[in-house]
Amino acid sequence: MRTPSGRGFVLFRIGPIEIAVHPSWLLTFAAISLIVHLTITPNVVAKDSGLAPLVSIGISILFYSFVVLHELSHAAVARMHGIDARRITLFIFGGVAQIGSEAQRPSDEYRIALAGPLASLIIAGALALVSRWLHPHGSGGDFGLWGYLAGVNLALAGFNLIPAFPLDGGRLLRAGLWGGLHDRARATRWAANMGKAFAFLLMGAGGALAAMSLIGRETSGALPGVWYLVLGYFIFTIAGSAGRAEGGAVPRGPGEPVALDVQNAGPFRERMVVRPPDPPVKVSADEGQAAEPDARRRGAGPALRPEPPRPPGDQPGDGPRHP
Repeated sequence: MRTPSGRGFVLFRIGPIEIAVHPSWLLTFAAISLIVHLTITPNVVAKDSGLAPLVSIGISILFYSFVVLHELSHAAVARMHGIDARRITLFIFGGVAQIGSEAQRPSDEYRIALAGPLASLIIAGALALVSRWLHPHGSGGDFGLWGYLAGVNLALAGFNLIPAFPLDGGRLLRAGLWGGLHDRARATRWAANMGKAFAFLLMGAGGALAAMSLIGRETSGALPGVWYLVLGYFIFTIAGSAGRAEGGAVPRGPGEPVALDVQNAGPFRERMVVRPPDPPVKVSADEGQAAEPDARRRGAGPALRPEPPRPPGDQPGDGPRHP
C-alpha cells in the first residue's frame, strides 16, 4: 500500500528513504512474536531453550524485513518515474510507502503498484528454493523455517493483489480502468467501491468466524475472526478516504500540498489534497464598481460598494445647523 504518513519515529535510512515505525506497530510485533514463539520457534530450537525468545523476535524481524522490501520496491519504482518517495512506515496492519505525488499516467500507476507484489513473489521463490535444498524430501508441509517464510511472502503478495483499492491490486485495477475509460475519476470510484465491497466481505467473514467460535466454545477461532473484522473495517475506511483524496480527474503533482489531519482517514489522512484558496479581492472606494463583477466571478462573495459622501448637513451626529 502507498500513502504519505509523517507519523512515527525513524529507525534508519536506506539511501534517501527513511524507515519508520508507528507506535501501533509495536502491538502487532509483540503479537506476531508470541505466535511465532508458540508455533514456529519449537521447530527451530528447543522450547525450553534460553535462545527461544531471541529466535522468536529474530523471525518476527525477518518477517517485517520482507514487508519493508515490498514497500521499498514501490518506492524505488516511484522514484524511477520521477515521483518523490521519502518514507516507509510500519504500522499495525503492515507497511505504507510515503509517495510525494501521484502517478501521472496509467502505465506509471501500473508499474508502481505491481512492483511490491512482484518483489514478494521473487522473495517467496528464492526462499522456496532454499527450503527445497535444505529439505529435499520434505512432505506433508514440512519444509522448515525457510518454507514457512516463503509462504509468508506468497501470502503477502496474494493479499496485496486483491483488486480492492487502495491495496496494490486495487491500484492495478484503477490503472487498467483509467487507461481503458480515459477517465481517472470514474476509474477511482469503481476501484474504491470494489475496495469497500471486499471490506464488507472480510468483515462478514470475520464476524461469522468469531461468532461460530464463541458459540462452539472454541476460542482459538475467535481472535482471527476479530482480526479480520478490524482489518475489514480499516480497509473500508481507507477505501473511502483514499478514493476521495485520489479521485480527481487530474493526478496530484509534486508541488501540491497535502492535508495533515482529515478525520477518520487513519494512516492515510495525509493523502488528502488541499487546494490553496483563491487570493482575496481587494476593493477600494475608487475601484468598488469595477471590482464587483470580478469578485463575483471569482466566488469571493458580494463586493463592497463605496458609500456616496453625505451632504454636510446630513452627517450623523450633526444637529440642525443655524445661520
